[in-house]
Amino acid sequence: MKRLILLPALAGMILSAHAADIATAYVLCNDGSAQSYEIDSITDITFSDNNTYICLNTSSGIKVTYPVSYVESICFEEPSGTDVQTYTDDFDVATDPADETTYTSVSETITAIETTTNDYGDFIENFIEDDEAKGTVTVTYSGTTASFTYNPTSLKNNVVAVASGTSSDVVAYATKKVRFILTGNTSDGSFKLYAAKKVRITLNNVSIANADGGAITLPKAMVGTTEYGGKTAYVEIAEGTTNTLTDGTSYTYTTGEDMKGVLFSEGQLIFSGSGTLNVNANFGHGIASDDYIRIRGGKHNPVINITTANKDGFSVNDYFLMYGGAVTVQAADDGVNVGKGYVEVNGGKLTIEAADEGVKTSYAGTDTSINSQILMKGGLVQITTTGEKAMAVKSAGIFAQTGGIVHATVKGNGSKAIDSEGSMTLSGGKLVAFAEGTPVYDAADEDLKSSACLRCKGVLTLDGTAVQLKATGNGAKGINCVGGISLSGGSVRVVAEGARYSDSVSGEKSRARAVSCDAAIDVSGGILRSRAADNAIYTPSSLTLSGGSLHAFSSEETSIVASSITHTAGWRVNN
Repeated sequence: MKRLILLPALAGMILSAHAADIATAYVLCNDGSAQSYEIDSITDITFSDNNTYICLNTSSGIKVTYPVSYVESICFEEPSGTDVQTYTDDFDVATDPADETTYTSVSETITAIETTTNDYGDFIENFIEDDEAKGTVTVTYSGTTASFTYNPTSLKNNVVAVASGTSSDVVAYATKKVRFILTGNTSDGSFKLYAAKKVRITLNNVSIANADGGAITLPKAMVGTTEYGGKTAYVEIAEGTTNTLTDGTSYTYTTGEDMKGVLFSEGQLIFSGSGTLNVNANFGHGIASDDYIRIRGGKHNPVINITTANKDGFSVNDYFLMYGGAVTVQAADDGVNVGKGYVEVNGGKLTIEAADEGVKTSYAGTDTSINSQILMKGGLVQITTTGEKAMAVKSAGIFAQTGGIVHATVKGNGSKAIDSEGSMTLSGGKLVAFAEGTPVYDAADEDLKSSACLRCKGVLTLDGTAVQLKATGNGAKGINCVGGISLSGGSVRVVAEGARYSDSVSGEKSRARAVSCDAAIDVSGGILRSRAADNAIYTPSSLTLSGGSLHAFSSEETSIVASSITHTAGWRVNN
């Protein structure tokens, strides 16, 4: 076997390999692993000033760095009895067009009889399938008027009053379960429903624009001894129909009542059906609930398109739960904002373009009964944000992905694609994220806020999700973690292409690292490929390697920086 012992004086032997038409060089490490390189991809071999690192400089500009103490030799014939890994420059990070149709969903499970309780209320009596409406009222809009069709006998006294005010502003009071079918068109009208029980609202080719408020409102009110509002509303978007709701550029409020958006309810909103709903918000939120919002899946496939000029697409208090449908949000503020609860996506397609956060949970108080997590279990979520310090996904608690596909792009300075105040667990599905901005100096915190694809304040656990991350802004990071990183499965590809950033005002600096962690990093399985102009992997703590495969490349700095590196036999590294 032709072998080149690694001494600085012999590093130039690579030139002889070129001259002798030798195609491949092998770096044999003292743990028994080996790495192969095409000779044509290596321009030269250099050593650090103190001869502790040997660097293979490649034609693509990547500097592959090995600790000298870790390398046994370089040879030009394949080592026998050694599992050789082939070096590759494949660090492409891109979304796959096939993701549009190949994502998986978690099916809704509906219990026939209410025998237990859970967060979702997944019992048949909570869905439109168990609709027990005592009668139906059809409201037909026509220009500046509205007409009503219903059977007084079947309704008995369940509808206390149905009235039309000025223009085509409809006000209805329902003391029992009633179905309302809205149809027709009005350019200056509304539908306000005071409901003492669950109600069903069917949108059947209706277009409602209100010049001085929301289009559909379900408020709370006390009328005599009857309390109205805060009940479930089944919003059925009739199959094959297109419906449009538009609010005004300002609101005229009724004393003691809320009106927070184009479609607003004090109670739960459950969307079903297979038609299309277009929501145009000029002043308020698109769709808002002081309880929860649920979008059905399975045989239901609602299409909801929201555009807002000032506020959120969805503004929810308790939780946002999605099982199906196709939802598109273009928001001047947040795409989905949950004030005191969680977000869970199990299926369907959610596409958001937002100036601020894409999907956000907000509660950061001390009430332990409030869960602020964001869970991705199925479906396809595609988010783009443009604002400074905006987040595509921002969780006030944990973020966990067990399935589905996430595409996240943040373009503003100081932004994060996925941000969690708690831990982050990625154990299934696919996650592709891009961060384009440069850091922003926060004078209040006296800190430079860098952009990042993943930012985790707790522990980041990687155990099965196919992760691709690319940070292109100067000073931006692929992964920025505080509480430690554990890689036990899955494939993780991280690229940080930017240069080191220096703030001209504060003098603070931010390094464009692929993986940056304030605590220990443990690799026990899976594959981590990281590349950066600066450090590919950085931790002031320990790096422990007991399984899997680690590839770390830097074009300008030391690839791996850690206070200590511990590895067991059989561990492989490209460093």
